[in-house]
Amino acid sequence: MASVDGRTVVSLLREYAQRAALRGGNPYRAKAYARAADSLAALAVPLDVLIAEDRLTEIPGVGEAIADIIVKLHKTGSHPSLEKLRKKFPEGVLKMLSVPGLRPEKVSGDLPLSNGRHRDHQ
Repeated sequence: MASVDGRTVVSLLREYAQRAALRGGNPYRAKAYARAADSLAALAVPLDVLIAEDRLTEIPGVGEAIADIIVKLHKTGSHPSLEKLRKKFPEGVLKMLSVPGLRPEKVSGDLPLSNGRHRDHQ
């Protein structure tokens, strides 16, 4: 796949943030992805220029790890971790997050486990 534009990368990074929040674990990680997406959206310089000049880490909220994710998203339109999260949390689960008051921890807590039971009722 050819490289994708900056707006698409921002959208993919926001999706990554939402799915990471659903996964649970460190809540700051998902917030970091969202913060980096916001910073990318506000850029005056085209993303491909920053990548070519190896300047991604100059963007507020973008460290080495997130810079690597951004480069992969830009070059391929995806990332292996994002694909894993897509399998674990289908598109419909993301749509549930648009319901007012429905937080990621509540949505992911109500998902059935592989044995058919819910996390709250293990």
